[in-house]
Parts: sequence; C-alpha cells; structure tokens
Amino acid sequence: MNGLFKRLCSSVVAALAALALAGCAGMESAPSSIAASPQVKLDRVEVASYFPYAPAPARVPLILAFVFNVSNPNDHAVTLEELRFAYSFEVKGQFFTLNSPAVYDQQSIPARATNQLRVVSVLDSAIVPATLAVTQGFKMQELGVKPPDLVKTWWETIGDFGYAIRVSEGVATFTAGRASTLVTFQDTFRKN
Repeated sequence: MNGLFKRLCSSVVAALAALALAGCAGMESAPSSIAASPQVKLDRVEVASYFPYAPAPARVPLILAFVFNVSNPNDHAVTLEELRFAYSFEVKGQFFTLNSPAVYDQQSIPARATNQLRVVSVLDSAIVPATLAVTQGFKMQELGVKPPDLVKTWWETIGDFGYAIRVSEGVATFTAGRASTLVTFQDTFRKN
C-alpha cells in the first residue's frame, strides 16, 4: 500500500508540474505589444425600430443600430474591451450631437480578420429638443432652426435617410495579452 501511495503522489506531482509549466509557457507566448493598430469603420446605420412621429407631449422613440467593421491586421488575436462614440444628425450642412453610446462587451477578433459589432441606441422625441436647446442652442439660433422642428424632420425622414449621420469622438480599447492600445475613429453615413 505504501508503494501505491508513493506512485500516486509521484503521478499527481508530475501532473501538477506539467500544468504549471504549460501555464508558464502560455504566459510567455502572450503578445507583449500590438504591432499594428486595429481599425474601426462604420459600415452602416440601420433603423432598428420605427414609430411614427407625434407632437409633444407624446414621447416617440427612434431606435438606431450602428454597425461597425472591426479589423485586426495583427498575426495574433486582439480583444475589443470597450467602444464609445458620439453621433450627430445633419441639418443645413451642420451636425447636431444627440447621443454618446458606449459598449463594454468584450469581443475577440482573430488574427487578420474582421468582426462586425452592432451598437443599438435609443432617442426620445421628448428629450432631444431639450438636449439640443441646452447643448447647441446658439448654433441652432444662428441657423434659424428650432428643436421641435428638427426632431419632427429627423423622425419623419429617417426611413429614407434624408440627412447624413456622423459618428465622431470614437474611441476603442483593444488588448492582447499584456498589451493595450487605444484606437480613434470617425465617419459619416449617407444614403447612397
């Protein structure tokens, strides 16, 4: 019995040592840098859900989906940790910022591959006019436009994408092993 116990202990110790060495080997092969910056490119904007516009005091949601292509030019996988951006609607050649979504879901992008990421954002027709008046009131006054009129126009013409939508202030955080990098992006979506 003593010999069987010694052989069992020896086998367990050998297995644990092999696991420890495998773990250390895996740590050594983890990338220590991200040689080429991943890229984030707006592919399209979709109307995820639409409700006909109604004047205040009605609250009409406008639900948009922003679809991004996230490309990894590296020879190893990278992980998208976080993605943030602001988006604006156009009127008279000017853009008005309406919302700033953020995504914290991790997504692994294989080596030399492109994934798609969909970010859904909800606007409220009762909230947007107040946001515009507070944050961009002077700009609207210069253009001679009023927040309720803009909201009505945007809600009624979104189905045909009668105006451009700009993504700006985009920042994405990527990691690979111990390495980390920030990537900035911006783009404008126009119906072709």
